[in-house]
Amino acid sequence: MKKNLSWLCIVFVIVLCISFFVWRNRSIRVADIIDFDMITKVEIWLTDDCVTLTGNEDIKKFTDILDSMKLKKKPRPESDGFVFSIVIYHENNDKNHLMLLEDIIIDGQYYGCDRDYCDDMLKLYESF
Repeated sequence: MKKNLSWLCIVFVIVLCISFFVWRNRSIRVADIIDFDMITKVEIWLTDDCVTLTGNEDIKKFTDILDSMKLKKKPRPESDGFVFSIVIYHENNDKNHLMLLEDIIIDGQYYGCDRDYCDDMLKLYESF
């Protein structure tokens, strides 16, 4: 009986560890964090210059870039820095702050991206 209970405990701990590992490494989408339907305005800052998106089509182009991202939560990196600083305004007067480099910081939470999205954001920025 004790032997069966010991094996059951070992199996339980292994299943728990595997579940935690799978849960920790799951992909997250930006749409899981930010409600795209509530966005009224987006400010994209590159150094001291800002582009403001207010039209539905413009915001859709921006959210398409965000929606294509596959993120994984990660610990805070040793160095901070960003290429783009983005402020997203919502209908209910809430804001989201994003910093985009190779990774993305959304409201102070760090996420690793599946690829570098700076070129996509730069094309959008330069089109305005």
